Amino acid sequence: MPLRLAFMGTPDFAVPTLVEIVGRGHEVVAVYTRAPKPAGRGMELQQSPVEVKARQFALPVLTPASLKGDDVQTEFRAHGADAAVVVA
Repeated sequence: MPLRLAFMGTPDFAVPTLVEIVGRGHEVVAVYTRAPKPAGRGMELQQSPVEVKARQFALPVLTPASLKGDDVQTEFRAHGADAAVVVA
């Protein structure tokens, strides 16, 4: 039975879990990760590994600075997710 899931993660080691969730047919309603940060010699914004993979799957990516604000919590509840998967 497919679930509606929110996924939360940033690092490389979180990517295989996201891939497995999508591959098993679950509906990922939102991916929460850190905002792109400047990196490298040119200080260009670099997306997190999870964001890169989520965009390849055309999943909605959210990068709030915090999950504590009322507006962010309201938005999170609006996804109607059955569960959240956190890989950190």
